[in-house]
Amino acid sequence: MMLPRERVLAAIAHQRTDRAPTDYWAHDGVTQALIARLGVADEEALLQALEVDLRPIRFSYYLPDTGPDEAGYMTNMWGVKVHPGKPVGDPTRVIYPFTEESTVDDVYNHPWPRAEQLDYSQILPQCQRYHDTYAVRGAPWSPFFHEVGWIIGQENYFMWMHTRPELVEAIIDCVVSFELEVTRRFFEAAQGLVDIAFFGNDFGTQRGLVISPAMFQRFFRRPLKRYFDLARDFGCKVMKHSCGSVRAIIPWWIEDGVDILDPVQVLAEGMDFAGLVRDFGDRLTLHGGIDTQQLLPYGSPEDVRATVRAYRALTRERGGYILLGSQEFIEDVPLENILALYDENIRLGKAG
Repeated sequence: MMLPRERVLAAIAHQRTDRAPTDYWAHDGVTQALIARLGVADEEALLQALEVDLRPIRFSYYLPDTGPDEAGYMTNMWGVKVHPGKPVGDPTRVIYPFTEESTVDDVYNHPWPRAEQLDYSQILPQCQRYHDTYAVRGAPWSPFFHEVGWIIGQENYFMWMHTRPELVEAIIDCVVSFELEVTRRFFEAAQGLVDIAFFGNDFGTQRGLVISPAMFQRFFRRPLKRYFDLARDFGCKVMKHSCGSVRAIIPWWIEDGVDILDPVQVLAEGMDFAGLVRDFGDRLTLHGGIDTQQLLPYGSPEDVRATVRAYRALTRERGGYILLGSQEFIEDVPLENILALYDENIRLGKAG
């Protein structure tokens, strides 16, 4: 029998494994319900009972808000002011740090957060706890695509990419530079014990990309590659998270250094599991894919088991798959279906 870390790394290397490696991602209420159902002590005991092969390193780079100021506004780490007493939709509830009149110099002179403000002391103990046995995944989540929208407002964001592209590029550069320095310090603190760097950002909807491939190419491809290159400098495999339909940009991600795609939202357009395995399975590992939109909440345990068997059959010889839901397990998923997912995979491993 393979050790969990060995199993994960072999799958990423597109080698056959004794069973599909597994991960776990769920709302806390689901985790607590599973702990109670199985009668185990805590989340780690639950992961062991389910024979989960990966372990996350938990770290947040978000700094606390400051305030309230004299007008009642709280200010977050990006400089966005929010008045908690004003209703959502009130145009004075949120004050953004940049406006249509802002210049590129204003962006670079803005008081951005600094990487040295953060505490990195708990990264190494987590890595040391898990690394010898489990594949360790983690990195600052770094959803800069979304964070820019939070900093300037979503409508401004989409308009300014056309009318003020130099301003948007400067804001992206400042956010990414901060996150890259945090990421560098994260990896230095981990001392080589992180196997998989896991980065966020959602570029897909149910039917296609949030923005056009051309706009992705102009504004986001190069900044994303900076994260991937940094992770590879520290010897990590790269896992890229994006919900929704992202087939159009998967080839670019592979070219730029992505090893693993998460979470594989299989009911989104163009994201069917068999098609992704056929077209990208020799160059990309799929992480997720057991459907949480229809199958897991509404199917039977046998339906779930049949899908696990089908995915295993598609990837048994070529590797390139880590078993998990297509999104987090939330409270609409029956516990029986979650348990069936993991149990069927264990059963397949024992059966050879």
